[in-house]
Amino acid sequence: MADDPKTPSQLADEARRAGRDASAAAGGLADEAKTIARATAQTLRSSAADAKATAGEALDTARGIAADAKDVASDAADTGRAYARSAVNEAGKKIGGFKERAAGWQASCVKQIEAEPVKAVLIAAAGGALLAGLLLAFDRSERRYY
Repeated sequence: MADDPKTPSQLADEARRAGRDASAAAGGLADEAKTIARATAQTLRSSAADAKATAGEALDTARGIAADAKDVASDAADTGRAYARSAVNEAGKKIGGFKERAAGWQASCVKQIEAEPVKAVLIAAAGGALLAGLLLAFDRSERRYY
């Protein structure tokens, strides 16, 4: 045992002091926890605000890119329509020119036939015979490969 036994009142005093020390330590820990919690909350608030601002900027950028893409697509469609219109107009002009030349050829042929009907019949017969001979030769050459 110990040399100096403690009296009950000394033990009570020591217990009170230990209780006060524990209470003071717990209060200090609680204050420190409150300070850490405040700092954490402030950091989270600023991080959330930064995240919200970044998300807003990303949304604005995406909207801008979408608008730019829409403009490019619209321009491409307009250009395609213009090229198609131009091609149709040019084709119409060429067909019209060909029709005029064909009408001229027809008129020329009619004059030649009226001027020399026998010669026209002989030329037509010779042309038909030549065409028939070419078609028969072509038909025979295809059969050789089968």
